[in-house]
Amino acid sequence: MTSRRSAMLRLAALPLLASSGTLAQRSYRVAVLTHGSERSYAARFEALRTALKAHGYEEGRNLAFSARWNEGGLERLPELAAELLRENPDVVVCGPTLSSAAVQKHSRTVPVVQANGAGAVKIGLAKSFARPGSNVTGLETQTEDLTPKHIELLKSVVPGVSRVAVLNTGNYLFHDEAWRAARRAAETLKLKLIDVRVAATGELDRLGAVCAKEACGGLYVMPDPSTINWRAVIVSQAARLKLPAVYFQPEFVDAGGLMSYSANIEDMWRRAAGYVDRILKGASPASLPIERPTKFEFVFNLRTAKSLGLVIPGELLVRADRVIQ
Repeated sequence: MTSRRSAMLRLAALPLLASSGTLAQRSYRVAVLTHGSERSYAARFEALRTALKAHGYEEGRNLAFSARWNEGGLERLPELAAELLRENPDVVVCGPTLSSAAVQKHSRTVPVVQANGAGAVKIGLAKSFARPGSNVTGLETQTEDLTPKHIELLKSVVPGVSRVAVLNTGNYLFHDEAWRAARRAAETLKLKLIDVRVAATGELDRLGAVCAKEACGGLYVMPDPSTINWRAVIVSQAARLKLPAVYFQPEFVDAGGLMSYSANIEDMWRRAAGYVDRILKGASPASLPIERPTKFEFVFNLRTAKSLGLVIPGELLVRADRVIQ
């Protein structure tokens, strides 16, 4: 009788244990919204997925993913954000900033973790870096602050360059700040910058026409959420025009570009998993400080340098964090 009574008591206790999470763990839904293509964000998405698994969240067990990519069409972001929010996610991970803005347009309560981008405070998504005071937190790049470094690197690799094409769309949140920084650096290095503004991939042929007229000796691709999605075409154009180029993210160099200097974006997506974990455990995004990277990487493509006939100083290669042979 005692044995039977004990067994019944244990069975009766099972629902209580399950509801407390001792035997059963809640399943969470993490949504991802990016201004880009599925292919261009594949490595970043995988970095997030792997990091979440390290935190104890695994698809098919206690985690479900929903993802939308706008394939570069800015006008689609609000619509895609609305789609994701209808699935009632616990957290939305975004990149870059315009994706976060699209989510906040529809909801100021669903937590948003920005994995990369810039300008969350500037455009009012958060009140400050130290205390966002809203549903948006995460990580920010410092791409606009790196513009002088980009110009300096180009001059180091091509000492004789005097005229540099600057490819941009004019849509970057820090476009004006980046241009001012570029002009200051160019003035110091006695360079003339040639503004080459495009609105779509179909306009990239302008680069050749402008450079032929202006006798450009180098190319700087300015930070922009659109140009990263056009990197294959841009790198191909630079190769065809024999233009040594510096880029704002390493994906350009992996695609055959010459060099880049930036924060490690994949690492930022890994770190975003930590924000997701804290929020799922009850932390409020309003009180989680927005981080900015302190470590940057210089990536160099030696194969591309050789195809351009460049003689690269040994000390420059020593400084590279990664060299593509």
